[in-house]
Amino acid sequence: MKTLLRLLSKIDRPGHFTWLAALFFMAFAPAAMAADIKLEAESGTRNGVTVASSMAGYSGTGYVQGFDNSFAKNVKFTFNLPAAGIYELSIRYATPSGEKGYVLEVNGQQSSGMFTNVTGFGTAQGGMFSLPAGANTITLGGGWGFYFIDFINLASANIPLPAKPPKTLSDANATVSTKNLFSYLVDIYGSKVLAGQQEINELQEIDYVRTHTGKDPAVGSYDLIEYSPSRIQYGSNPAGFSERAIAWAKKDQGRGIISLMWHWNAPTDLINQSPDKLWWSGFYTRATTFNFAAALADKNGANYQLLLRDIDAIAVELKKFQAQDIPVLWRPLHEAAGGWFWWGAQGAGPFKELWKLMYDRLTNHHQLHNLIWVYTAERAKPEWYPGDAYVDIVGIDIYENTAVASNLSGQWTELQNLFNGKKLVTLSETGNLPNPEYIRTFKTWWSWFAVWPGAEYTRKQPTSLLHAVFNDPDVITLDELPDWRKSGAVTGSALEQALSQLEVYPNPANGTHLTMKTMARSPMKATVGLYDAKGAKVTEVTAQLVSGQNQVRLPLRQVPAGIYVLSIRKGNEQVCRKVVVKK
Repeated sequence: MKTLLRLLSKIDRPGHFTWLAALFFMAFAPAAMAADIKLEAESGTRNGVTVASSMAGYSGTGYVQGFDNSFAKNVKFTFNLPAAGIYELSIRYATPSGEKGYVLEVNGQQSSGMFTNVTGFGTAQGGMFSLPAGANTITLGGGWGFYFIDFINLASANIPLPAKPPKTLSDANATVSTKNLFSYLVDIYGSKVLAGQQEINELQEIDYVRTHTGKDPAVGSYDLIEYSPSRIQYGSNPAGFSERAIAWAKKDQGRGIISLMWHWNAPTDLINQSPDKLWWSGFYTRATTFNFAAALADKNGANYQLLLRDIDAIAVELKKFQAQDIPVLWRPLHEAAGGWFWWGAQGAGPFKELWKLMYDRLTNHHQLHNLIWVYTAERAKPEWYPGDAYVDIVGIDIYENTAVASNLSGQWTELQNLFNGKKLVTLSETGNLPNPEYIRTFKTWWSWFAVWPGAEYTRKQPTSLLHAVFNDPDVITLDELPDWRKSGAVTGSALEQALSQLEVYPNPANGTHLTMKTMARSPMKATVGLYDAKGAKVTEVTAQLVSGQNQVRLPLRQVPAGIYVLSIRKGNEQVCRKVVVKK
């Protein structure tokens, strides 16, 4: 090593220095990196659980068993970290009685996850956590229970930005507006998140959000549930719900983005018994005996024709949006792998067949070319995925029973492992507002989020949090949407295309400096400036950007609190980002 250091000290030719320095770090840096921290379950503090060793393949002196649905039965780890940082947490577990859920609490912040069914011991990704130096506490238990825990592992995390997928829709005949909307979603992926809100007939949640934030969501999410023929047979009246969604989409020069889902009441065989199997809950597996696998197997049968009848009824509504040149983020057959909806009750194979039937019926038979197909995934269940040819975006629905919203990095990481660079990933439903600080820290750049409506969800969010999220500089609302129908409206300039992975942090900023980081395709000289709400220049630096990674720092010591615009200029072109400064 001393010989190599002497060589490095004598080299003054940049190319040689870079090569030898790289050799040095490849050879010796791993030894200096922090080692993983392994927390054996049998060494933790056990509450209502016991150590066992009868199942082979465990680490250490045993594993912990006896977990059930109560979080009171848990194993608790208290440990010291030598340095603060972001750590990736993984859990080695066993599920001898099938798939199970669990609850994880890290320094008081709860999250939940799933242990898939494995033979022997397997490993689950628990997510990423920002941990301080010194004492830390992790507790694991509850969920669905009845699993074994071998150990928890913590490793220093290197979090990449998500890779952008191709701007190619599954429908080659998609309308121009639909293609341009998808292009816009790809352009902002990894740097901004679209604010969304789920709407239902009885409530006016978008109005509620506007009242408490001064903003409309960028994505209005609506449900075609009442158009299900079996609901209409019982007297359901949609009362122009599609027209209401269309009217919202036309706000602000028609820039509103529409998402449509369909809680599909089973076409027939509704149980219609109280208390929880009445006709209006016929989308639940518990409320119907309809066997769609059998219906799909008999294409000449009456039940197969009922499937087509129902899809055709929804096509009537979707055509209203196409007639108004409104693209739709179309999210049917959601949460199938959970099994609680009838379209998931017969397993992955029949579900995928039903998805493909609907895709063909709407796209080819009804010539609906305004649909962007959004598949709602379940964690670590790729066998349910219909296939790239039938899906444009992958979403996940997350409801965590916790007062403090988790960072959702575990769910994000699992989907990125399956779809990074292939599909956009979105938070299609959530019970809690995502925290923008977590999004920036853990790079969980969901394409959009949509909070479920009602007293248990949207209206349970603190109004201060609702206002903060919808006014965050990295959360896009309706008033901030560009005219995405025009090709190149977002990244039309050569400068925007030349600067990829553009990040501005911290944002909101409350320190002495603001940092702009970007990847430049080629060397260039640019001016980076900060401007106040009136357009007056606050501070400015000239930067010589190199090909590759660049960082530019702007001083903030004398900058008062407020909303600013960061401008990167080259000649007559500029790229802008909104920045919030807090003091």
